[in-house]
Amino acid sequence: MKNLKLISLAILCAGLSSQAQAAPKLIYAMGNAATTYSMFVVDVAKALKNGFTVAQAQIALQTELDLNTTAPKLTACYVAGDLNITPVNCGNGEMQFRNADFYTYNIPSNIPIYPISKTLNPLFLKTQGANFLSSTTNAAGQIIPGDTAGRVVNVHFKQRVAQFGMLVDAGQAGAPSVSGIQFLVNRQTTSKQMLTGGIPNFVGVEDAAGFADVTIITSGEIGSTTEARAWIADHFSFVPLAAF
Repeated sequence: MKNLKLISLAILCAGLSSQAQAAPKLIYAMGNAATTYSMFVVDVAKALKNGFTVAQAQIALQTELDLNTTAPKLTACYVAGDLNITPVNCGNGEMQFRNADFYTYNIPSNIPIYPISKTLNPLFLKTQGANFLSSTTNAAGQIIPGDTAGRVVNVHFKQRVAQFGMLVDAGQAGAPSVSGIQFLVNRQTTSKQMLTGGIPNFVGVEDAAGFADVTIITSGEIGSTTEARAWIADHFSFVPLAAF
């Protein structure tokens, strides 16, 4: 019995040691039990004009998303408008973007748009993506949409997660805004995942030890002085550590 206890203790310690030494790695698809958020902006004026309160429009949209038979299953995350807002909060704090330079991006992108019904389509902005760059205003009062520094984005989770991933639009096929993405998790940085312009790119990270925060670091277009190193993303997904 004593030997059995010692063996069991050794196995337990080995398991804990293995978990402690786990390192983040790039992944190319989300595992089961993933929650996937998609960004939406309610056009309040049009919603009211069509007889919907904001809450009713949101409930109707989520009902459509729930009835969708294609993968991934999407949960709506609402952003107040096309401007800098902090923090962007999805699922009552399940996933929060801590970077004040996050704002919605309402122009066409390579990320597929969910086909909203004709009834609800007028109530929401057409692109449910997000653009990670900081807008500024020049002396003439014109908004300059971006800078050339590249953005570092910080994401926080209410519970520890084992995986995080998203769809990224790196920009035009011939002139992508960014060429690579890395993740900083548990004080360790993954290798760089290269991106292809003109098509949606899935990028993701996994750490079996679990994490509550991830930092997203972009690279590319360093020599450009005019290109705003923007990148659009959506379908933000995570798998809870408890379900991994």
